[in-house]
Amino acid sequence: MGSDLPFINLADDGIVPTPREMARRLADLTADGDIAADYYGDGGPVEALERAVATVFAKERAVMVPTGTMANRLALQLMARGPGPRVIVHRDSHVFNDAGDSATASGITLVPVAGRGAGFDPEQVLAEIARAASARVKATIGGIVIETPSRRLHNRIFDQAARDGVVAVANTHGIPLLLDGARVFIESAWTGRSPSEIAKPFDFVYLSLYKYLTAPFGAVLAGPAAALDGLFHERRRQGGGLYQMWPAALLALDSLPSQTDLWRQTRLASDAVLAALRAGGAEVNIYPDGSNCATLSIVREAALFGDTGESARSARLKFASPSSGSLAIKANASWLLASPDDVANRILSALRL
Repeated sequence: MGSDLPFINLADDGIVPTPREMARRLADLTADGDIAADYYGDGGPVEALERAVATVFAKERAVMVPTGTMANRLALQLMARGPGPRVIVHRDSHVFNDAGDSATASGITLVPVAGRGAGFDPEQVLAEIARAASARVKATIGGIVIETPSRRLHNRIFDQAARDGVVAVANTHGIPLLLDGARVFIESAWTGRSPSEIAKPFDFVYLSLYKYLTAPFGAVLAGPAAALDGLFHERRRQGGGLYQMWPAALLALDSLPSQTDLWRQTRLASDAVLAALRAGGAEVNIYPDGSNCATLSIVREAALFGDTGESARSARLKFASPSSGSLAIKANASWLLASPDDVANRILSALRL
């Protein structure tokens, strides 16, 4: 094995371009000289990307921001009106665990719940509505956030029946809904539902630009025009008014149209690679509610940090860190660069399974 092998990423949801690769793509995309820069996020590829994402989700409007944390925070602020706003989130969600308690700075109290896998049940939502209503100091449920697939739970998908129940409760009580759809194209490939169908019940939906759209940063928040028109003022107020965001927007805009087909192909490649791993003697574990992430049972966990680390490098593989004898592997577009048997054999060889 050597450097001529295609690099296979087993740790991330997408291909992560090197600076040189990203610079070359930008050079190609701007070669005709027709690309105009945005001005603090207005115009140019940013505006085109916003229109494209709004179309993908069948929403009226979309706004690009520098980070997913900002997209989620802005959505929370738009949803959680009224006295003592509380927002229901999954205990393992990005909003609750990875946003530095930014909701608190906006005066919003997050209410973490945990149910089956990546989801929670409508009964839990009803219990929190009743809790807020019975509080001595008036409180309201100002919003509900659903993250699916869930990164902290190996990209497992929020159960559809439970999701439908939560949506029904929210609609009955007039509670806005936010879809943390950073990985919505992955869910689309594994469920057969289009991004617009997945996003339809939600007031707001956020899409990440760097998970697999090969941009260096960025997110887009989509929703009703009445709420998002003029949101660029709040974006700037919170420090998100970058002078030019066109490089990230242009790269994401170029990648966006291919995602549906690319992830369908990736799912087929994933099925074939996992079957080849099993045939080669690996213990492969797939969650019933899973998507592009599976786990391998490994005996010598420390091997990844020792001699097998070198084996992985020579095999041109990127592994995540193992945990408790289990190694998570994520399918992505890089799995399409080699045959399923080749990918599986390189994994088996590197891990010496």
